[in-house]
Amino acid sequence: MTLTVQPVAIAVDRSLLVESGQKVVTGYVNVFKVRLGCRERMAIGDIDKAYQRQLQLGSSQMWPPPVGHWEGDVFVIQDGRHQWVAAVALGMEFLFVAWIEEKKDEEVNLSICS
Repeated sequence: MTLTVQPVAIAVDRSLLVESGQKVVTGYVNVFKVRLGCRERMAIGDIDKAYQRQLQLGSSQMWPPPVGHWEGDVFVIQDGRHQWVAAVALGMEFLFVAWIEEKKDEEVNLSICS
């Protein structure tokens, strides 16, 4: 009997609207340098799902990551708060996140033809 490992695809309702000239950047942030952009009540079942998913991943982190933006040295999570709560509950020090970096004025978009 041969054991085969198949990749698993997980659909997550998390997306970014990226306009021309913007760049998506990823990195790790300290879980205690995070603020939640949405402070509505969370369903305990959704938190449990995120917790169980992170337990299965071990020290790896999921794609797509929580998304947000920077306000000074604090990362504001706009989407992915259940994953942050799970990371804190599991004692993780860092969370993998994504944000949009605006194009600098001096950068030239070479893809535009005249």
